[in-house]
Amino acid sequence: MNQLPEILHAGDGKTIDRDLAVQATRHILIALKLLLDESTLQDEIFMDVADRKVAYMLGGDHWHIIAAKLVDAVLEKEGSA
Repeated sequence: MNQLPEILHAGDGKTIDRDLAVQATRHILIALKLLLDESTLQDEIFMDVADRKVAYMLGGDHWHIIAAKLVDAVLEKEGSA
């Protein structure tokens, strides 16, 4: 899962369980896909929007790297399912 630890943190004192974050990210991606009327989750523009939305959900821009890994993990899992 993109080498995500069990507990996610970005140095702001907030920690998030990886499995819960993956579930939440999956739901955000589904909602974005529906709202943006995208046919695929693999579009580069969609992924940029998704990264920003997930980072916001987690706590802000300093979560962007972790958010990108979460989005990648969800897309990787969806692609192999």
